[in-house]
Amino acid sequence: MHPLRRTRLVVSTVMAVAVAAIFLDVGHVIPSSWTRLILSLQFGPAVLNALTGAGVAIGGLAFVLLLTILFGRVYCSHLCPLGVLQDIVIWFRQQVMKHRKFPYATPMYRWHYTITAAVIALALGGSMAAVDLLEPYSNAGRILTDLVRPALMLANNGAALVVGLTQQDWLQLMPIAVPHWTTLAGVVGFTVFIVVLSYRSGRLFCNLLCPVGGLLSLLSHRPAFAIRIRGTACIDCGLCERVCRAQCIDSDRRTIDTAACVGCFDCLTACPTHGMEFTWKKKRIERHGPGGLEQGDRSQRRRVLVSIAAIGSAWLLPKRTEAELQSIYDAAKSRPAVPPGGASQDRFSNLCTSCHLCVAACPTQVIQPAALEYGWAGLFQPKMDYAVNYCTFDCVACGEVCPTGALLPLSLDAKHVLQLGTVVFVKEDCVVEAKKKDCGACAEHCPTKAVRMVPFEGKLRIPEVDNQYCIGCGACEHACPTIPRRAIYVDPLAVHGVAKVRPQERLAPVQATPEEFPF
Repeated sequence: MHPLRRTRLVVSTVMAVAVAAIFLDVGHVIPSSWTRLILSLQFGPAVLNALTGAGVAIGGLAFVLLLTILFGRVYCSHLCPLGVLQDIVIWFRQQVMKHRKFPYATPMYRWHYTITAAVIALALGGSMAAVDLLEPYSNAGRILTDLVRPALMLANNGAALVVGLTQQDWLQLMPIAVPHWTTLAGVVGFTVFIVVLSYRSGRLFCNLLCPVGGLLSLLSHRPAFAIRIRGTACIDCGLCERVCRAQCIDSDRRTIDTAACVGCFDCLTACPTHGMEFTWKKKRIERHGPGGLEQGDRSQRRRVLVSIAAIGSAWLLPKRTEAELQSIYDAAKSRPAVPPGGASQDRFSNLCTSCHLCVAACPTQVIQPAALEYGWAGLFQPKMDYAVNYCTFDCVACGEVCPTGALLPLSLDAKHVLQLGTVVFVKEDCVVEAKKKDCGACAEHCPTKAVRMVPFEGKLRIPEVDNQYCIGCGACEHACPTIPRRAIYVDPLAVHGVAKVRPQERLAPVQATPEEFPF
């Protein structure tokens, strides 16, 4: 979980509990000073109290406005009690309907700002009816007072009667004041409305009807810090859009409507490649040209340097022992290779229900049920088994049939550069080195030419690996004839990456049949 999302959960929980305690304080033990302090952070009460010159309210209002200018509409997700209620409903929806997403919806700024202006105009004209109807803090207070509080008092009285300790100080019968039926009907109606709306459309109330959200939205079009998409790290998986409760992320265009974003930070946690970040608006996330280098290129350069260093060290260091080679191989094979579209091991394991529909749909049967590679919680969840076969370059069947969203549907272009793992080449095990015989099966079957044959000794040629082009499809591993341990094998990635494409080369899918493999 991203630290910012964890912070949001902690802060929103503390604020919701504090506000609830004020309304549910049947013993009246909370000091009024604490009540004023807590309510000074609620936008509606803070505005009204600031107009009377209350110092605490002015300070709280200034804090909320500064927070919005700096970080956008984090008030809506961190401090608003009605926002917490919506988030609880949204969380419940996510547990029940994991395969359903919140698709991007063009923000209705015109309608939202019109409603906000009308509420303000009516308030300035002397009518607070619209404020009472739509202001989030007021609605949260009515829900707590007219629904939750009587329910708690009724439970207390029931417990007192059952236990029979009505004369004890710690458990006494409490009188319950039932609201008028019109008030109760209005509160129940609004509660049902907000629950249904949140379940179906996420934070639509905040981005269409809420006047507080409308005012804060005006200050959030260009906040100092905002969530942004790093194009060099984005793999177009669409997971950020899927979890966006404000429906403000357009993953196809890689854009975020910051004025509609409520700062829940779910997308930061959901992104499998760290392609989403909360950063200063003037930070140059992607730099191009002679004076700059893209972030993705930096990563690729580091990997190239590491590869060069590894090749150089292979000539300088003594040969590895059989036990060392076997230990490295066993460690790689103990980690599950997540099928395409899974994005990351944690994400896939949390969403997969082990229905094995992808196993049945896989044309090469490379997707097989795992044992305990994912742990007990992931028993029987699918993994890539390259001993059985390899992942076809032009196949996206598994993501198209997955019913839970554990495997996201991929376009062919995205699949062609999706990196499931990287390959490890063990020169000591290769038949070219060990038996001085020609082979080249791995390079022949590599669809991205990450494995190539280079001159070795005399007329012999030996494989050379460039992992920046490797997609971890397993074609090379499956083709390798060495037994019992392959001389080249896939080391799975816990989080899927993005491979580079060799320039000026058209990559074709492997059309091999089992008979073409040399074993």
